[in-house]
Amino acid sequence: MRNLFALILACGLFGTITAQETQAAAAYMAEINEAVDDTQGETWRYLKAATRGRSARTLERKRGALIDEMGDVIEKVREIEGFKGNKDYQKEVLNYLELTHIVIREDYSKIMDLEDIAEQSYDDMEAYLLAKEIASQKMDSAFAIFQNAQKAFAEKHGVELVEGERSRREEKIAKASEALSYYNTIFLIFFRANVQEQYVVDAMNRNDLVSLEQSINAMKSATQMAKESLDTVSKFKGDPKLIVAAMQMLDFYEKEAEQDFPKVVDFYLKKDSFERLAKQMESKKQSDLSKEEINAYNKAVNEYNGMIPSFNRLSERTNEKRAQMHERWEDRLEEFFDAHS
Repeated sequence: MRNLFALILACGLFGTITAQETQAAAAYMAEINEAVDDTQGETWRYLKAATRGRSARTLERKRGALIDEMGDVIEKVREIEGFKGNKDYQKEVLNYLELTHIVIREDYSKIMDLEDIAEQSYDDMEAYLLAKEIASQKMDSAFAIFQNAQKAFAEKHGVELVEGERSRREEKIAKASEALSYYNTIFLIFFRANVQEQYVVDAMNRNDLVSLEQSINAMKSATQMAKESLDTVSKFKGDPKLIVAAMQMLDFYEKEAEQDFPKVVDFYLKKDSFERLAKQMESKKQSDLSKEEINAYNKAVNEYNGMIPSFNRLSERTNEKRAQMHERWEDRLEEFFDAHS
């Protein structure tokens, strides 16, 4: 009722000759807008969560409920009579609702599927983020249809639109689309290094020394390229938040590749050497072993066992730092979208 009151209150500005018609037009707009208002709020809350890194899979129940709700709203608006036989405003509102319905139903279903494989490669992540960006732009265009229809109907019938919660929400959706595009640019720059880090960790888990060394070198190269690319990106409306956060992530990857992971390689080399020696010892009878071989083996055992605590501390420290860096990135991302949407 707050929006209805604001519309009717403005009618007196246009004189007594058109006051009755203007009041009727305002009431007609309010009837349609009231049907749309709740689903607009739910749509914005869904988009806000989806934009800010929430998994599309975890939002699936909310998406399903929103699809059903929007279907009901479309039918409700379709049943409203035209204003003095004219259904232009109603048709444009239905156009907006149906476009939004399609995006939530189809585009975000595709996004959910892409999300499942996005972390596997740079190309997969790029396709996933592009799909989100396209969906956001479609939503932005749909809201523009609704806004333009409101303005056209209001101007035609002398209704002065007073900014309310709805118009502020629409503005936030438009701003969020622009912010999302910028975020995608920043994220893809440092994600290339992130992918290489994942390959390093995978090689470690598989005890694949060859892949480990290759992945570390690729990670160094990717990190350096990402830093150079990030240096060319301008601040978003004067806000350096995401650039700084991304550079901090890249600094962490650089330290991993140049300092921490080489120690891991050294450990695995010693481990591989020890395991080869152990196999040689096991292939011989105890009585055939020389004193020198036994001493060499015992020394290798002591060296290997001595490296394990250091390796474990390094792994623990690196994992903790990685978690902290990702948490910091998420915090900066939340602050960024709070400021620009």
